[in-house]
Parts: sequence; C-alpha cells; structure tokens
Amino acid sequence: MNWGNLEGLIPLLGGIYAYLLVTGVLPKNPKNPEKLQKWRQKYGRIIKILSPILVVYGILQLLDIL
Repeated sequence: MNWGNLEGLIPLLGGIYAYLLVTGVLPKNPKNPEKLQKWRQKYGRIIKILSPILVVYGILQLLDIL
C-alpha cells in the first residue's frame, strides 16, 4: 500500500500547533499561566511569522512539490 509522501505532516502539524500555542488557543488550562505568558511575549512575534511558513512547507511536501 502506497501512502505517498507523509513526512510533510510533521511540519504541517507542528506549524499549526505552534500557532495555536502562541495565539492562546492551547493549552486550555495551563499549569503556570505567568510562565506561558512570558514565553508568548518573548517568542510570539517570530512564531506567528514562522508557523505559517512551516505549514506551507508541509503542504508543499505533501503535494510532492519539494
């Protein structure tokens, strides 16, 4: 059975997860909200830029363009 090139799922799902972390959708009940907020302030801007790029890269890999 040929499943194709599924290694594009890793950057695709990783980019989606990182974006959801930065925007505050995940986690619903953080154990340490102050620490999470500091992390978002420190890395939020760069992750909001890089995570869509990672998602596009994963899609391109799934479509065998890269």
